[in-house]
Amino acid sequence: MNDGPRGRPLPVLPGAPHLGFRCNGCGDCCRAVRVALTHHDLERLATGLARPAPRFVEWLAPDDVDMTDEPGSFVELREGRRLMVLLQDEGACHLLDDGQRCTAYAHRPLDCRLYPLDLSRDDAGDVVSVSRLDPNGCGDEAGPSADVGELAALDARRWRELAEYQARVARWNRIAAHRRRFGRAPGDAAEFLAFIARPSPSHSDERCSGAATVPASREI
Repeated sequence: MNDGPRGRPLPVLPGAPHLGFRCNGCGDCCRAVRVALTHHDLERLATGLARPAPRFVEWLAPDDVDMTDEPGSFVELREGRRLMVLLQDEGACHLLDDGQRCTAYAHRPLDCRLYPLDLSRDDAGDVVSVSRLDPNGCGDEAGPSADVGELAALDARRWRELAEYQARVARWNRIAAHRRRFGRAPGDAAEFLAFIARPSPSHSDERCSGAATVPASREI
């Protein structure tokens, strides 16, 4: 514990040792975790790897994934309610190579960038603890500690981008409900991808509660 002014000890962030997490390259997280995507994640992947956006996407039904904390990410498609996630191939992320390395590392989704660190915040939005999400205890080797400020900024960006994506999903779902009222089927996955790729018609349309701030008193 470091000393503060007049020799008083400064508080240590609970879970601070987790900041020294070092990936051991086992690839388990690329198999066990289904990564939900936003339009920002998809744009970075498609632009960075010069591939069409549909090649990165898989659609999961509600029964295939637990999204209790983020119901606003489900899209009303012609096929039913679906969650847009990173495509897996034979039980692993399709971007994982034979050497257990990510072939899109520089362009990976924000959820991947933050994993396995999980930040908890107080009512003011300040980080109050750090925990680890990996259930199998991978990455037990320690390295240099990550900077809490940088992690907090990345985490805040992740929540902002999610809020913007969910605002677009909400607009799409309202259109889908309107179509159903008139006996017409909602659009399909290709139409949704084209819809979220369009520039936002106005910044006010993207606004929703908490869109510009990190949710308070929530573990993420």
